[in-house]
Amino acid sequence: MDIRTEERRQHHRVRAVFDQAFELCRPLLDPRQGIAGHPLTHQVPLRVREHFPELSQEEVMVLSMALRAAWVRGHGRR
Repeated sequence: MDIRTEERRQHHRVRAVFDQAFELCRPLLDPRQGIAGHPLTHQVPLRVREHFPELSQEEVMVLSMALRAAWVRGHGRR
């Protein structure tokens, strides 16, 4: 039996900086630190681009969406 293990993951640079980016963007994702109880998620791609200029625009957007999803999973919000 031939078992093929195929790497399906992409965006390895995004994975490499995820933890650092999450800590960096935590205040933007937290609604308690936003405006009138709303998080400043629209600022996340700007902060990511500023601190990780080597990432492509696609990687910035993938990372931004992953950060938001991780925040929601960790805090039970939708």
